[in-house]
Amino acid sequence: MSIDHLSPPGRSPGFTTFYNQRGVAVTDQLLVVYGKRFPIAELRQIERARGPMSSPARAALLVGLAELSVVAPVAAVFSTPAAWAIAALTAAAALGGIMFCGRRWPASFQMWADYRSRPTLLFETGDEQEFGQVSRALIRSVEFGRHGLPR
Repeated sequence: MSIDHLSPPGRSPGFTTFYNQRGVAVTDQLLVVYGKRFPIAELRQIERARGPMSSPARAALLVGLAELSVVAPVAAVFSTPAAWAIAALTAAAALGGIMFCGRRWPASFQMWADYRSRPTLLFETGDEQEFGQVSRALIRSVEFGRHGLPR
């Protein structure tokens, strides 16, 4: 089911739309995420979280640890300034690779809630700005349901 029938942001007959972009809509009654519909009144304990480490970042971490597990004992055995310099450069390169992968492929942003008494992943994205917009819209929607139209 498409969410194109939802109104643009603002007031419309029957409900208020707080967010409606890229397959995600938040109204005063529903959260619609790529066709999945969650009634706002049935959401409890809404939480924001970060997803697991991405595969490239995990691979960079494992490669870095493997490099260090080889280079550090070799440097300790030879115990020369050149061996320790090579170990330090290897550690710096591994750290740089891990940092690069962590920034290039960050963990996803997730929104969770208890829906019908079960922990449910409501929304997940890698875009921090989109996550912030959807998160704020959902907060406004929940507050709207509690207090009515904010002034």
